[in-house]
Amino acid sequence: MPRVSLAETWTDNVSLAADGLEDSEWITELTPGFSLTGEGARVKLTLDYDLQALWFADNSDFNDTFHQASGTGNFVLAPESLFLDAFVRLDQQNIDTSGRVGFSNLFQTNNRTDALVFGASPYHTGRYGDWAESLLRFDYRGVRYANTDATTINIEDSDTQTISGWFGSPANARGLSWRTYASQSTTDFEQAQDFRFDRVGLELGVPVGLRTRLTATGGVESDVTEDSSKGGLDASFWSAGLEWNPDELQSLRLSVGERYFGTSYGASYSRRGSRGSVELSYSEDPTTSSGLLGNDSVFQPGQRPGGSATLDTRVFLSKRFAATARYELVRSVITARIYSDRRTYEDGAGDSQDVAGATLGFDWDIAPRTMVGLSADFEQRDFDGAQGQDDYLDLSLRVVREITRTFSGTFRLAHFKRDSEVREEYSANLATLSLDARF
Repeated sequence: MPRVSLAETWTDNVSLAADGLEDSEWITELTPGFSLTGEGARVKLTLDYDLQALWFADNSDFNDTFHQASGTGNFVLAPESLFLDAFVRLDQQNIDTSGRVGFSNLFQTNNRTDALVFGASPYHTGRYGDWAESLLRFDYRGVRYANTDATTINIEDSDTQTISGWFGSPANARGLSWRTYASQSTTDFEQAQDFRFDRVGLELGVPVGLRTRLTATGGVESDVTEDSSKGGLDASFWSAGLEWNPDELQSLRLSVGERYFGTSYGASYSRRGSRGSVELSYSEDPTTSSGLLGNDSVFQPGQRPGGSATLDTRVFLSKRFAATARYELVRSVITARIYSDRRTYEDGAGDSQDVAGATLGFDWDIAPRTMVGLSADFEQRDFDGAQGQDDYLDLSLRVVREITRTFSGTFRLAHFKRDSEVREEYSANLATLSLDARF
C-alpha cells in the first residue's frame, strides 16, 4: 500500500544548542513510502519503507534525505523440520549517548548515523516420539553504518555468527524434564578486537503440582573478564529456578544462581487478558552495542529519548529489566513501559553506565474520526565518575483527524529537554502540522 505525508514543523532549537544559543527554524518534510505483505503456504513476507526528505528554510545546508525500512521473511524449507527467518532494518541512531542526543532527524546534532541491521537464521527442529525434541540454529546478523557524523567514538561495522542448539524432553512433557544446550557466538569488527562467547549446559525440571516446576541448571561458559575475544569454557555456572504456568494466558519463570561475574538473576512474566497484557523480563548477559542493535527484544527503532547504547566496539555486561503494559478501554488505550540497564564494561577500565526510564501513553477517540494522543518519556543516564548524570524528558500532544478513509491530518506539539550535571543543558519545542494520504 503506497502512502505519502507532507508536514511543516517549527522548532525553537534546531541544533539542540545550549540555553541562550538556540536557533529557530521552519522545516518542510515530504515522506513517501509503502507497505507490502505477502503470504503463501510456505512463505510470509513484510516490508515497510519510507523516504524522508527535509528542507530547512533558513539553513539550506541542513537539507537532507533519509531512508527508513523494516522487513521480515519467514520461509518453510521443509514442512515441520527446516525453516528460515530473515529480517532487515534501516534507521538513524545517536552515536554517543554523552553527546547531544535527539530523537528525530529534524535536529542537527552532529551525532547521528544511518544504521543498517540485517540477518538470516536457518534452523531445524526434530521430534523423536514422545520422549525428545531438538533445535539446531545458525544465526547471522550484520550491522553497517553510513553517513556517520564525525565524533570521538570508534564506530565500526560488524558481523555476528551464532551456532546454537538443544536436545531434550518435549516442552509439554509431564514428569521429569531435561534439556542439554550449547551455543557459540562470535562478533567480528573491522579493526577492533573480536568478541566471542561460548556456553554449554544441562537443565533439569521436577514438577511440584500440575502447574509448577522446579528447575536446576549447570554448565560452563566463557569468562569475558579475562579475554573477551578467546571464548572457551573457562567458568562454571549454576542456577535454581521456578516455572509457573497456571493457564495458556499466563506464565512466570524465576531463577537465581552463580556466573563468572557473581550472583546472577533471571525473570520473565507474561499475562494476556481480553483487554490488555503485561510483560516483564530481567536478564544478565555480555554483549556489545552491535548485539543490542540486532536484538529485537531490546532495540526499538526511533526509541526516545536516548535510544541505544553508545555505538562503540566495547564489550559490556548488560543487566537489563523491562516491563510493558497495555490496557484497552471502550474508546481509549493506555500503554506504559519502564526499563533499566546497567552496563559494566569488560575491557579493564572498570567503568559503567546506568540507564533507567519510563514511558506513558494515552490514546483517546475523543469524537468520531478524531483521536487525541498524549505521551511522556523520561530517561536518566548515570555515567561513571566525573561524567555525571543526564536526565531527558520528552512530552507530546497530538490530534489526529480522519478526513476521509484514505486522508488524515495531524497536529502535534512536543517539548524535549536535557538536564545535565556536567554537559550542556538544552531544550526544544516543536509544533508540526502534517497531511497523510494512503492509496
